[in-house]
Amino acid sequence: MIYVVRRRGSFPRERIQVGMEDAFRSALMSGRPLQTRSEHGSAPAWRPPIDVYETNDALIVLAEIAGLSEAAFEVSIDDATLSISGERLPACDDERRSTHEMNLSYGPFAADVYLPFAVDPQAVTATYERGLLKVTLPRLAGTRIHVNTARQGSAAALADSER
Repeated sequence: MIYVVRRRGSFPRERIQVGMEDAFRSALMSGRPLQTRSEHGSAPAWRPPIDVYETNDALIVLAEIAGLSEAAFEVSIDDATLSISGERLPACDDERRSTHEMNLSYGPFAADVYLPFAVDPQAVTATYERGLLKVTLPRLAGTRIHVNTARQGSAAALADSER
C-alpha cells in the first residue's frame, strides 16, 4: 500500500550531518551501494537508485525498488523532505546455495530527498508500477497579498503631526 504521511522533520543540522557522514562512507566504499542509517537503529541500510527532476508544476521522484509489494515500503513527507523506506527480502532462502555473483541489495533501505520548494501535501501522488515508484510533488500555490497604498494615510498623519 502506498500512502503519504505528513510529519515534522528533525532538526536540519542533524539531517545535514547524517547526509555528510553517509556521503563520506559511500565514497570510501566504491563499488558498493550507498550505505545509510536505518530509522530503527544503527544497522546499515542501502539506498535505491533515484532520479529527481523538476517540471514547471512539480518535483518528480523516481525510485527503483523492484521486487517489492506495496506493503513492503513506505513513502512519507514532512516540511522539507520526502522519505522512502522499506525492506527487500532475499529471493532465495536456500542455505545450500553457491553464490557466483551478487549485485542486488537486500535488507532495509532508506532514501531522503530534500525538497527545493514548498509542496502541496494534499496533492502529492505516488504510483508503483513495474518496479518503479513515482512520486509527484506539486508546487504549493503562492498566496497573493493585496497591498494598500499608504499615501492617503501618510498625508493625514503628516497633517496631524504639523498641528
